[in-house]
Amino acid sequence: MLGPKGESMKERIALGVLGLVAASAAACGGTSPETKAPEASSTTAAPPAVARCARRHPGVGAVRADLSRKGGKVALVRLGDENLAYVADADDNSILTFDLDRGVARARTPVAGAPAQVLVLDDGRVAVTLRDANRIQVLEPAENHAQAALAPVCTQATPAEPFGIAATPDDQHLVVTSAWARKLTRFDAATLKPGRQHDLSREPRDVLVADDGSRAFVAHVVGGKVSVVDLEERRDAVRPIDIRVPVVNPSRGFAAGTKTTRESCQGFALAKTIPIPGALDPKRGRIFAPRVTIEPGDATRPSSGYGNAQFAKLEAPIISVVDEDAERNLTPALIGGMNRGKFGSSGSKGECLLPRAAATVTQRDSLLVACVGTNAVVEYDARGVDPSNLERRRWSVPAGPLGLAVDQSAQRAVVWSQFDRELSVIDLSAKGSTPSKIVSAPKAKVQKLSALEEKGRKVFHATDNPAISKDGRACASCHPDGREDALTWPTPVGPRQTIMLAGRLRGSAPFSWLGAHKSLKVHLDNTFERLGGTGLKDRADKADDDIDALIAYLEAMPAPVQRGALPDPRKAKLIARGEALFQDQAQGCERCHSGGGTDANQHKLAAPATPSFSPSPRADEGFDTPSLRFVGGTAPYFHDGRFATLEDLLMNPGGRMGHTLHLSRRDALALTAYLETL
Repeated sequence: MLGPKGESMKERIALGVLGLVAASAAACGGTSPETKAPEASSTTAAPPAVARCARRHPGVGAVRADLSRKGGKVALVRLGDENLAYVADADDNSILTFDLDRGVARARTPVAGAPAQVLVLDDGRVAVTLRDANRIQVLEPAENHAQAALAPVCTQATPAEPFGIAATPDDQHLVVTSAWARKLTRFDAATLKPGRQHDLSREPRDVLVADDGSRAFVAHVVGGKVSVVDLEERRDAVRPIDIRVPVVNPSRGFAAGTKTTRESCQGFALAKTIPIPGALDPKRGRIFAPRVTIEPGDATRPSSGYGNAQFAKLEAPIISVVDEDAERNLTPALIGGMNRGKFGSSGSKGECLLPRAAATVTQRDSLLVACVGTNAVVEYDARGVDPSNLERRRWSVPAGPLGLAVDQSAQRAVVWSQFDRELSVIDLSAKGSTPSKIVSAPKAKVQKLSALEEKGRKVFHATDNPAISKDGRACASCHPDGREDALTWPTPVGPRQTIMLAGRLRGSAPFSWLGAHKSLKVHLDNTFERLGGTGLKDRADKADDDIDALIAYLEAMPAPVQRGALPDPRKAKLIARGEALFQDQAQGCERCHSGGGTDANQHKLAAPATPSFSPSPRADEGFDTPSLRFVGGTAPYFHDGRFATLEDLLMNPGGRMGHTLHLSRRDALALTAYLETL
């Protein structure tokens, strides 16, 4: 877990108050050459007319083959007797077309940003969420052969960082999650006109729609929940389903009266049982949420590393099963116990600690999960209440399997491995543990990462690396997508909240909450030691140096982008008021965070409400002032996570940060709204 002090910013980025992270600015979304994107205003974005987002070449090209109406990195289509796959290649800002039968790449279509998910609509149009451009882009086949690139049709602005996309059963509407903005937005599928926005919890990603179209189910990377969004209600109806599980033998690691549930992270993916023509109807209404369940222990008790050592299993894979109709978690506990490892052993090597995509196989009553870190696709028996305890078999795939789709009729899985930019085709009816085909993507025309940074990305996501940890944890375990797990961990120097990395490291030394480490390398060495790892060693050949590669990737990790995003008209006045309050000397925000950065000084903090151990003498000297970049999306707050929200922090009567206790509740909300835009 890294804890950098905030970086100084030469340009004024927008500011915030109190310590963790804040926002960014980056490339604005592009438009297709033929259609100008609507301009975002302070109220809403003006959508294109119906005719400008409708098909221009109806009846031409491939049609949807996937029955789930759910987006992903891979979308399956058919063109005559050809079986094709569209792949969202985020490293090349493109949609790639692969011929699955011949095992070749057929076409490359550039898009106006980094595609997160791709979805084929009923009329053959292709909708893509562009994560760093804050837009949806719609394309279409313009010719009747697979070698032709898709043609642009229209684009539309979205709230910040669009990620997941799904269609309603009637194909009349699209629902899109926005990871950084914490929104679910409904769009008219014919016009892309934005409709109702729903406020969600942190880091929403994958989304699917119920069979009757009444609700959307949303996965969250952190927080241990699946959100249910009422699509038919006029009110902003969002209900959480708690998918955390009980602590096993809590008396071993907790003081009396403390929490009794394990935490959760890595909730990137959802999957659902899909009926197919001619097949026996599977169990209906079962939604699968692969993730990791975590027990860091009691943060007020000393620890030799990150997490209490008395817990033999700090992190364990789990696949929660949700009843769609009852909106209830069917997985009551971590089946098999804390020490369950692969195939019931006491070890953990090979476990799926970084699940990133999932899909069901109807005829096999199974669930496939793509696991980054082990670079594997695992098949589980989908009939259990925790399929992660019912592994059937697995296949090795190239590095970085972020996308997964299943051709139900052909009984094959298609996997996109982003880190190696290769597509795997797995024959599910065949024996063996390797794909039947592996197809390389054409050479990228957009060079986002250097060779060293690409190597560092693999190191960052590698589980079971003894150099990093002794219990299988990867860097990405605590920092999914380079962000943080929303947890406070016990450490040798006291409770420490995981801090966000992406967009915050370059030029931000010294590191750690106490500013104890002058370089990132020293801080990483200390981190690996606390995780029980042997450490990444320097090598004479720097091209093969894992530590240099990891540092290069950490400094290059993409941060969230807010420029060009669809604004929330409900907050426009609050944000303007909050900006004025931040800049007002009466609050003193800029005294320590001038320009949104840091004063490079240490400050003593008020004692927490619940005393905790503090064996480190450096803590008496105070804590480094962190940057305020991305502060709106990194709750809880302070080094020990004592404040659940920014509003709690601002209204804290015992605080020593600025002067905010005199603010009215509305002014506190205004300052909070402004901080959340950063």
